[in-house]
Amino acid sequence: MRFVTVLVIGVCVGVLSATAADNKTPKPADELPAVKELPSPFVFSDGTPVRNADDWSRRRQQLKDLFQEYMYGHMPPKPQRTTIGRGEWTRDEENKVVSQDVELKLSQNDKTLALHVHVVLPSDGKEPLPVVVQSSFGRRGGASTNKRFTVYTERGYAVAECSFNEAAIDNKSTARTAGVYALFGDKIDCGGLMAWAWCVSRVLDALKTVDRVDAKKAIVTGHSRYGKAALIAGAFDERIALTVPSHSGCAGAAPYRFIYGRSEQLHNIVGAFPHWFRPDFNQFIGKVERLPVDQHLLIALVAPRALLATEGTQDTWINPEGSQLTHLAAKKVYDFLNAGDKISIRFRPVGHIPSTEDLLDYADHVFKNKPLPDAFGKLPYKEEKDGFSWDTPKGGS
Repeated sequence: MRFVTVLVIGVCVGVLSATAADNKTPKPADELPAVKELPSPFVFSDGTPVRNADDWSRRRQQLKDLFQEYMYGHMPPKPQRTTIGRGEWTRDEENKVVSQDVELKLSQNDKTLALHVHVVLPSDGKEPLPVVVQSSFGRRGGASTNKRFTVYTERGYAVAECSFNEAAIDNKSTARTAGVYALFGDKIDCGGLMAWAWCVSRVLDALKTVDRVDAKKAIVTGHSRYGKAALIAGAFDERIALTVPSHSGCAGAAPYRFIYGRSEQLHNIVGAFPHWFRPDFNQFIGKVERLPVDQHLLIALVAPRALLATEGTQDTWINPEGSQLTHLAAKKVYDFLNAGDKISIRFRPVGHIPSTEDLLDYADHVFKNKPLPDAFGKLPYKEEKDGFSWDTPKGGS
């Protein structure tokens, strides 16, 4: 690909914040207390209550640390140097879009990593536009794939698609041989899900240099395993305005503690996909009640920014009933921050298929103040009375 412009956007020098050695060794699972209900977001690890927004800011950082120390591993740092190359804009008359290929060359000491982003906009759009950031399943696409982006562009949205596999290979045998692991070496402890979230952040770095998109209105989405990564990205990168995990299931929006029917559990996912997590996450197999966090807390980390979870009632493996519970628990944090209208969930009577229409309806609501269809927020399952006994602190933020 021939690039017409190259831009260096910064130099970040310092010690890797993602090194296991830089962090105090967390207690092993056997030394952690067993908590049967969803852990409270409103109590610090030492038992001190969260009373106001300042307290929540500190509790939020504590929760981020816990997710990194016990589940996903630490978010890799921004590389020392990022060089962005941009191809020429290409017009696609058939699909009524224009597109551009962007290449990020990331450098850390003597190591380099290339990430590729395909940016697509409606040819007649009023720019700059909100932008949907997602990964393709498999290798990166190009102009020949533009037709599938028209579902977004016809509604007035830009798309920035990358390949998460460039950041971390989705294969347990070869995962740690390339991507972020080759760039940073053994000094990082993250699994693939956190590496993919890191990839989203690097795409956002690049989008800041694309005048035709509004990077402050970034929507991050993904389906299934990529929905898990999208949720982690939304929790850890506050530049993301709207987070939309689709059927994200175990390690995404669904809880570890409450399993309904034959849904995926911690031992299933760690056994099949150990490379998605930090290497010692398997210590919680058979001990989920000792896990100091659960997935409602990951959702709560997105607050007060907008979030929509999409679920299928026939997609039983992803535990949609559990996701209803985590939604209700996370909404307590949104309510506490006076942002209860910024979180929603949408159930459809479908199997494991995404619903782009729901994403766009919610994006229109967030960015264009359009009313939501009545189906948003409708809950199909009975209340789980043992889910959590805590409530929003009196007085709010």
